[in-house]
Amino acid sequence: MNLLRILLVGLAVFNSFPGWCENRQSSAIDENRKSEQILTDGTRLLQSGKPNEAIKYFDKIIVSYEERFKDDKTKIFCARSPVESLLYLREFANAKTGSAEGRAKVVSADWAYAYYFRAYALLEIGRLSEAKSSLERALALSPRNSQFLSQLAYIYQGEKNWPLALQTFKLAEAAAKNVSPPDVKNKDLSRAWRGMGYVLIEQNRLDEAEEMYRQSLELDKNDSKALKELRYIQNLKAKQGAR
Repeated sequence: MNLLRILLVGLAVFNSFPGWCENRQSSAIDENRKSEQILTDGTRLLQSGKPNEAIKYFDKIIVSYEERFKDDKTKIFCARSPVESLLYLREFANAKTGSAEGRAKVVSADWAYAYYFRAYALLEIGRLSEAKSSLERALALSPRNSQFLSQLAYIYQGEKNWPLALQTFKLAEAAAKNVSPPDVKNKDLSRAWRGMGYVLIEQNRLDEAEEMYRQSLELDKNDSKALKELRYIQNLKAKQGAR
């Protein structure tokens, strides 16, 4: 997946919902604005091929949020939209688990995205296990973020852990359908479906894989990746039929 496109989509999303999260104090708003700028600067460095420098920026945000909430006994979530925020709060309340005080709140998505982009930077320099840990931390804050789930699934895919990759892409699909903001829902769905298609090809489940790519084309008839994979599937079927 094109790194530049992912970064731009991610930046657009977390900047789409300023100021709606639970903590509306002016000091918190100022901190959020500051972290947004640091995150933007970090992603620009990442786009410029400077992952090591970018990591320092993402770490600044992570340390800042961890320091801000180190004595907070509530369960913290990050969300891309009000819908996602309410979902986390409702599920937490229904589960009646979590912090000792049994409370939860939602803060700026910058924290989770710092972990997410940090994972990208770590992948760029070949530190796979650290990238996976960073993504898992992002998902601990935003468990229904389809973008994060798909990226973790791509790591499982790279490890050739096909069952876990497929399971995680399915979670990304469900999250895209039920939680993703409208302006990125189709992108999140296509990402999950193409990922599922790749895994299904590796498992020689070609008809199921074909369906995933066709679904992606229904959202975007010019999806070049889906078209390429469909041609690949047809070639595989032809070779298998000739045996």
